[in-house]
This record gives sequence, structure tokens and C-alpha cells, in this order.
Amino acid sequence: MNKHKYIKYTILLCITGLIVCGSAGCVQQKKIQPEILWINGTYAVLTELNGGDYTLLGGMKANEVNKRLEIESLDEWWGVTDRASADENLNWLLDAGHRTDYASLMQSLEEDGASELEQTELTEYLGDITGDANEGIYLAKAYDNYVNYGAGAIDGWDYCRAASLCGWYYIAGYYTEQEALDKSLEIAQTIQKSFSSWDEMMDSYLRGYEYWSYESGDARREIYEDIKTRDNSPYLLDWNLPLSVGN
Repeated sequence: MNKHKYIKYTILLCITGLIVCGSAGCVQQKKIQPEILWINGTYAVLTELNGGDYTLLGGMKANEVNKRLEIESLDEWWGVTDRASADENLNWLLDAGHRTDYASLMQSLEEDGASELEQTELTEYLGDITGDANEGIYLAKAYDNYVNYGAGAIDGWDYCRAASLCGWYYIAGYYTEQEALDKSLEIAQTIQKSFSSWDEMMDSYLRGYEYWSYESGDARREIYEDIKTRDNSPYLLDWNLPLSVGN
């Protein structure tokens, strides 16, 4: 992921919001359906990080300016350029994602005797064989998560990103609004069955983020905790909210 492009994209989103509001007038949004807000909650942290609005499907208004921005973003970060590549990326997240490689790698470490090493020893060992001390730290942490949470320790990472893709596909015009909602709903129902609370989902998401990025998830956790305090927070919704969105 190109961080400079990420910063540029975030700035453009903020500027675009001001332009749209200034030229067309600021229109108060209708109250969002709880079911849609629940869906948006699965990727609200990323929406907030991108400078978007987690009360909107896809994190932003569906207009031509945002459509161009999202098409460019999906191409740069996901290699998505059309409906076929959009489906391919989404299906990969749902069928395999990073959780499959994670489970395979952690199982290999276990077979190689990782459980016989202390955390510091494992960290040093992994740092040596990868040639990167920082990578060793996060791989050792990932193995500890595997021991504590099992092969599904980072499932939330894949599922939450899958939900976010559906919203972005709608903004980019690759999915209709109804298609995005229908698929998002399926994913949200899977998430709801896989975890028992928003906190449990977010813990899994952040474990996956750290495994993938070799960076701390603390900044994203701070965003999550901040969103939880807001009046319009999706995290105020009952985790077991019946999820169905009418046509």
C-alpha cells in the first residue's frame, strides 16, 4: 500500500465533501436504517480513517466525483478495474483471504516446535529466519494469537474488509445499491454468527491487521473506542440485531 497515495486519497475525500456541500447545499441525511448502520459498523474504523462518513453505505455519498475517486482507489489498492475483478477480490476474501495463509503458517510453526520456545526466543528465531526483527515480533505475536484463539484468530480481518469492498463497489458503480446491500447483509450475518460482540469482532480484525501489516493496531483501536462514545455510533446497536434489509 502506497502511503503517499493513501494520504492523497484521504485529503481528496475531505476536499470533495466540502465542494459537494458548497455547490449543492448541505442536505440533512435521512435517518439510516439500523440494519445498514450495523453493516457499516463492520468497517467504520476504516471509514473514519479515510475521512469518510460511517452512516453512509460505502462511507461517502454516491456521486460522480466520489465514483471517480473510488475507481482510482480500488485500482491502486486492490487491482479492481471492473465487475469481474471486483467479484474476484471479494470471493477471495470470503473463500480464503489472509486467514488461510495465517492458519497454514501458524500450523507450520507449531509443527516446527514453536510451542517449545519462550516468547522472546520465538521472536528472535523468527527475526533471524526472516531477516527482519520487526517481522519477527509480529509473527511471534501472531503465533501467540493462534495458541489463544485458534486458526480463526484473524477471521474478522477478512470479513470486515469484504463488507467494506461491497460498499466501495457501490460507490464505484461496480455493484448496484441493492447488490451491495444484499452481499453486505450476507457477510454481516456471517460476522454476527462468528463473534459474540463488537469488541470480539474488532479484536479479531486488529489481530489480522497486525499480522498483515507488521504494525501496531493501537491507532485503529483508539478510533474504535472513540466511535463507541458517539451518539450515532453503530456500536451502540445490539450485536444480535436481526439483520434484514428490505428491497
